[in-house]
Amino acid sequence: MDLKRLKHVIALAQRGSFAQAAEMVHLSQPAFSRSIQSLEEELQVELFTRGQRRITLTPYGKLVVERGQRMLAEAKSLQRDVKRMRAHEFGEIALGFGPIPAAALLEPMLTRVTRDHPSIRTHIEITHWRHLLKLLEMDDLDFFIADVRELLSSERLAIDLMPEFRIGLYCRRSHPALKAQPIGPGDVLAYSIGSFKFPDVSLAEFTQSLEFEGDPRTLFSVQCDNMQVLERVALNSDLLVVGPRLAFREAVEGERLVELELTSPLKMTTHMGVVRMRDRMVAPGAELLISMAMELASGEAGDASPAA
Repeated sequence: MDLKRLKHVIALAQRGSFAQAAEMVHLSQPAFSRSIQSLEEELQVELFTRGQRRITLTPYGKLVVERGQRMLAEAKSLQRDVKRMRAHEFGEIALGFGPIPAAALLEPMLTRVTRDHPSIRTHIEITHWRHLLKLLEMDDLDFFIADVRELLSSERLAIDLMPEFRIGLYCRRSHPALKAQPIGPGDVLAYSIGSFKFPDVSLAEFTQSLEFEGDPRTLFSVQCDNMQVLERVALNSDLLVVGPRLAFREAVEGERLVELELTSPLKMTTHMGVVRMRDRMVAPGAELLISMAMELASGEAGDASPAA
């Protein structure tokens, strides 16, 4: 239904005069009369009783005016919310994270958006990229950030790559392995190792780096996609944890965790990226969060791999 014609009906109901109502909406009286008549013809009812002194609403007219006022108010509210959304002041964004980007980026992102854009509501999923992809395909996520090496060949996805960060082995300051550095692969395998769930290609790289020839499933004492849990276990045990420095930023900067020096350093890096559906428009609030993630990742570029 044409909202302009509803405005004209409401104006006529308020003024009770074609001349005054036409002046109110800045139309000539003939054009205004045609607008009212065209809506009556569309609805196949009379909206007004045309008296000699004043125009009054019929029962149909009263219904149209009542509903029309609500429709116009909702349309105005919609325009206002779209404007606010474009200004990143409003909206509901669902985003997902793999374990490493969750540990490195999630807290500063949420801190910034909550502080600077409190009207944006966020819903967070932290899990393996395979599950995040299913949620994205079902339109339950606006985007996610995770390891993208097994996703790059998909034509349905739009992927923005992030800087690559070197992966190392970290342990508590009083760990016995630190007494004789650098240590070789055999010495590393003498200790318990904790890690997030490696993508298959990363698992092959890691086992090769440590010259491990057994069943890869037996290599790790702890596998957990919550990097903060891995960090806390490493701080209170002899567990060696695998990950990039930025995933353990505070513990490393506070010198509670230190990187283990190896005779043959791990030649592994992160492969994070922002993943969206190529044929789906991203809401302005999601664009804002993506730009924040890229900015935060770029700010850590000093720890990025030279080959990135």
